[in-house]
Amino acid sequence: MIKRILLPLDDSQYADNAIELGSIIARKLDAELTGLVILDLPGIERSIGPVPMGAIHYAEKIEKLKIREAEDHIDELLARFEEKCIHNKVRFRKEETQGSPVERIIHESFFYDAIIMGMKTYYQFGTKAKHGESVEKVLNHMVTPVYTVPIELDLASLNKEKFNVLIAYDGSHPASRGLHRFAQLEMNDFFNITVLFLHDVEKEAKYLLDQVEAFLSCHGYKNVEMIWTEEDIIESIDSKYIEKTDFIIAGTHSKSNLFDFRLGSLAKHLLKTEKKPVFLYQ
Repeated sequence: MIKRILLPLDDSQYADNAIELGSIIARKLDAELTGLVILDLPGIERSIGPVPMGAIHYAEKIEKLKIREAEDHIDELLARFEEKCIHNKVRFRKEETQGSPVERIIHESFFYDAIIMGMKTYYQFGTKAKHGESVEKVLNHMVTPVYTVPIELDLASLNKEKFNVLIAYDGSHPASRGLHRFAQLEMNDFFNITVLFLHDVEKEAKYLLDQVEAFLSCHGYKNVEMIWTEEDIIESIDSKYIEKTDFIIAGTHSKSNLFDFRLGSLAKHLLKTEKKPVFLYQ
């Protein structure tokens, strides 16, 4: 069961959507949201660049100015987070930390049941950096489930009693770990589930589908549709399922193999196209 949700904050629509999605989940589960803001000191130092002899004092002044500006921005982000949580009537807390955004998110995640973050991130405020690769880097080292949100989020479709969830499954270890992590959320009252099973052999596919259905059933998930497909998993989801799905569940490989395999390619595609929120598990 999800009781603590970590929301890394930045000044973007992605982060605003993460707060809204987190609030919906928190209300359903009586969970607490933590808004985390990171002062990216390494990023600020890199933005200043090499300092020639004789200019160290000037560089130090620039760094202090950037840090003060970033700290003011942090205060604004946390105030906005608090305002949204109060408006959405959810329990919350605020956290500040310093360091590399990816490293701090990974470290903080040890104490949370889930992370909700944008498919693109802008944690390096106070620097000239564009959107970063934080999602991919976080996933490479994460044990906590990561729920990623797109730039456009249909909140009206999410404020309903049950979500339509698509689980992409191919029988691999990462997909099976994702299935286990999903089942253990104990959110069976909130999901209508479709399991889309990618496999080349029909007889084996039917056996594995029966096993998946029995596994989910024992965890209380009764309203489950099991579908076997030989089609390309990306084309199948885009053409037949994406419009009627609220969330997509996909297991991923860890470390350098994150996007190497069939469902890994799907995860990469879903993050790139940003059509629906994607829940990613290792």
